[in-house]
Amino acid sequence: MNIPDRFLQNQTFDTRALAFNRQLTPNYTADPFAHVDKPLGTQVRSDGSVFVRFYGPCAQKVTVSHEDVSVELKKQEDGMWTGVLPYDEPGFKQLAFMVDGVKVINPLAPIGWGSGAAINYIEIPDEEQDFLLMRDVPHGTVSMEYFPSSVTGETECCYVYTPPRYRDELASDYPVLYLQHGGGENEGCWVHLGKVNMIMDNMLADGTCVPFIIVMNNVMLQVKKDGKWEEDVSQFGDMLIRDCIPFIEKHYRVRPGKKNRAIAGLSLGSLLSGQIVMEHTDLFGAAGLFTGYTWPIMPGRPVKEQPWLEALNDAETFNREVNPFFGAIGDREVSLLLFENERVFCREKGVNYIQKIYPGTHEWRVWRAAAHDFFRMLFR
Repeated sequence: MNIPDRFLQNQTFDTRALAFNRQLTPNYTADPFAHVDKPLGTQVRSDGSVFVRFYGPCAQKVTVSHEDVSVELKKQEDGMWTGVLPYDEPGFKQLAFMVDGVKVINPLAPIGWGSGAAINYIEIPDEEQDFLLMRDVPHGTVSMEYFPSSVTGETECCYVYTPPRYRDELASDYPVLYLQHGGGENEGCWVHLGKVNMIMDNMLADGTCVPFIIVMNNVMLQVKKDGKWEEDVSQFGDMLIRDCIPFIEKHYRVRPGKKNRAIAGLSLGSLLSGQIVMEHTDLFGAAGLFTGYTWPIMPGRPVKEQPWLEALNDAETFNREVNPFFGAIGDREVSLLLFENERVFCREKGVNYIQKIYPGTHEWRVWRAAAHDFFRMLFR
């Protein structure tokens, strides 16, 4: 790789869940190590490699890894451990720091949310995805909304993106996309990790999509069973339809009717969105499924019945009611065979299933590109 400076130094890769501005060297009087020069924990180089730092003066062994790439860091005289992670392709990389056999969060590196916990990560910019860069264009607004849920009995939270002109053109109303994250993530991940607001801002500035609102919920619903809190994603569809959509349509300037309402998601959010749209073709006029709609057979788990697939038996009705019906996946995704089976299944039934395969695995690099292409198709 040879990453240009305009990608390496772009502000979009500095924004994260905990702060909008880039992270600087910590130097607080309450910090017992304030006298030590502690530069950033990760630094992406133009060749795609990542210089890594971890401050641990009392540690005996520090390693950092991403999937099958693992590097043992070397201790320096000032208590800083350093090393280089090699990469041969761009993308969002989740990092695991191990200190004396214990997984820890590196406070000097970017921190996000994934796999149901705080994570470290690094972004190696993809030169082919300039659509998510921070540019000098009008920017939309991302708001956090709280609403009561009749399904969970709790207050739920969603992120809402509104286009740049929403606050000024008060006579205008907008269609809505309900966009879901993946397993172990939350309502903020499409913004903080997926950069969906940057994608939309740039597309609107370039005139490559129509203005619409994006609503992002947490699909990892928490419900109390036998006195204990548990995650139950099976109730997400009910919560979305009974609680979230009515709240959004009451508090935002939303165009009425199913043709102005779409649904999409990645990974677990893709499977849930596929199920919801097939069960409710009267509510959603378009669907984007970024890893497909067929629930996989998981070792050690009972086979999940999928009666909603019967909606595809009436291809004429489904094609009329859900358009576009878009599917996307990475070319090295573990469920690629399922995706291919879906294509054959839809072709045999006469269902118009638009599919696109992108370079990558089960990762944000794929899902960002899929969102970018899907947004072009919506509400035309």
